[in-house]
Amino acid sequence: MELYFKNELRPLASLSLIEFACFDCPAGFVLPLKKPDVFALYYVMRGKGVYTVGDSQYPASAGDVFAVYPNTVIKCRSDTKEPWSLYSVSFDGIDARLLLNAANFQPKAPLRHLEEKGAEALVRIMKGLYDLRDQSLFGSILSTATLHLLMSLLIKTASWNPADMPSGWPATVHFQKALHYIENNYQRAITVDDITDHVCVSRSRLYQIFKQQIFISPQQYLMEYRMREGRNLLEKRSGSVKEIAQAVGIEDSQYFSRVFKQCTGKSPTEWQRTRLDAR
Repeated sequence: MELYFKNELRPLASLSLIEFACFDCPAGFVLPLKKPDVFALYYVMRGKGVYTVGDSQYPASAGDVFAVYPNTVIKCRSDTKEPWSLYSVSFDGIDARLLLNAANFQPKAPLRHLEEKGAEALVRIMKGLYDLRDQSLFGSILSTATLHLLMSLLIKTASWNPADMPSGWPATVHFQKALHYIENNYQRAITVDDITDHVCVSRSRLYQIFKQQIFISPQQYLMEYRMREGRNLLEKRSGSVKEIAQAVGIEDSQYFSRVFKQCTGKSPTEWQRTRLDAR
């Protein structure tokens, strides 16, 4: 069975479907991917192969899911004796990396195995992206909702060490207080130490709370929040990269550009040009 759908309408900045595909690979086939510019998830239905990221190899077989990150040199090769069959979904958005982190994927640990029940649910959701395809605003929102459902399944089935996670109502209060502080002060050059001072907890405690709530560190959340706001500013107004960087609390425009490209796959200038051309 081979299925394919490409979403041409992507109005949502947070998360958008790019392509869905379901296909059988010939023996020894290498996918035409070398340095992708968007995120993707591949689920191995049958067979096996090797997913290579840089110098690291990750053998993958039925039940495995592997994540692809933009601007990384990769190679996906089907086995010569037991070629794999794959479901794949590619997507982009400022929240994509955060959701993959929460689902326990990392660029240096991009592969997970799903048990049978979770794998069956994942296939149903991924196939739903094809069954519900629609080139309209309604379809775009529906595909994003389905992507969130997919991510929520992967987050639910992610394995985390409970001993590393604080629990209870006070942690939730501290977390919300930290989020509000970031939302109201990200335009200034605040640091994690400023957040801990405001919340009145230690740096290690704040780290544990963020890991419990959204599976990423306070530093990473602060940076991704700034990149999200920087992206919004680039879409809404003209201005130099330096002005945009300063507007989100980053004095070093080169650092802003480097992190922005890591998060979005495009430099601020490229992102702004693309959006202006689309108007």
